[in-house]
Amino acid sequence: MTAVGAQAGRPASRNNPYWLVRQVGRGLLAQNVLLALALVFLVLYLTLNLEFFFTSTNLLTILRYSSVTFVVSVGFTLVLIGGGLDLSIGQGMMIVGVVSGNLHLAGVPLAWSFILGVLTGVAIGLVNGLLITKLRINPLIATLAMLFVLWGTGFLVTKGRSQRIRDDSFKFARQSLWGIPVPVFFLVAAAVVALVALNTTKAGRHLFAVGGNPEAARQAAMNVDRFRLGMYAIGGLFTGVAGVMLVSQQGLVAPNSGMNREFWVATAVFLGGASLSGGKGSILGTLLGVVFVTTLANGLVQLAVVPEWALIINGVALILAVAFDQRPKGGYR
Repeated sequence: MTAVGAQAGRPASRNNPYWLVRQVGRGLLAQNVLLALALVFLVLYLTLNLEFFFTSTNLLTILRYSSVTFVVSVGFTLVLIGGGLDLSIGQGMMIVGVVSGNLHLAGVPLAWSFILGVLTGVAIGLVNGLLITKLRINPLIATLAMLFVLWGTGFLVTKGRSQRIRDDSFKFARQSLWGIPVPVFFLVAAAVVALVALNTTKAGRHLFAVGGNPEAARQAAMNVDRFRLGMYAIGGLFTGVAGVMLVSQQGLVAPNSGMNREFWVATAVFLGGASLSGGKGSILGTLLGVVFVTTLANGLVQLAVVPEWALIINGVALILAVAFDQRPKGGYR
């Protein structure tokens, strides 16, 4: 063997500058590293250009609004990991808010308004699951149709008008405990429950298996349809909690409260590393994605950027996130 051939057959030396470049590249492409760096640079840029960005008041505001988005994003992440999709979450939150808010306006105690609102979210998730597992409708079409059904239902029930809730006890999402916004406690609870379920339970392992390779899961004697039905119900539960939080935060029953929220959630979750193909995703990645999207929106408002630019930036971020996920798999075929 020649000297050149011997060099070619050896593994890359650590003294080789190209080895270092490749290692740095691999590190940057590791899960959520690029997103974390982007968030750091975004915070630095906004801090340098906005006088009131890096203040305790504004940071708590970002956390408060991140919490509602994160709770519904957890359900969306679980559904994606299991190989599903749910485009109805925004209007699901709206319907939950309409149910919970109207019950409280009718004199139902806060606890029961909360519980019945959450159960409404679970029911919506079950209907989505039944459409997909029993009628064999593609998740994209089933949940898109549900989006329109819920949207129309909300406008019929409210007659297209918003109604203010004046009872301060219902506006718990505006309150703070020990200086921390109450929604942040919901964020922490949702994160802990989802992390434990995904990483330490058999159901969590099965969720990745069903999403990654449903045929192999069936051959392993798993009831994939029953599992998916439960997956959509759990997703609906998180949508229900987020819906009650949203109506509490806004302090009014509004038929347009869920408008476009599914797209902001999708952007955050895909930026966080979840995949359209299923079997991939993480709760910490979703949290990073939500904080990034919320921080960006907060900064754009303070920079007085017109709302249309926020939509454009969100769309570009969604395209890049999905392209980054799909490119190693060959993309759309």
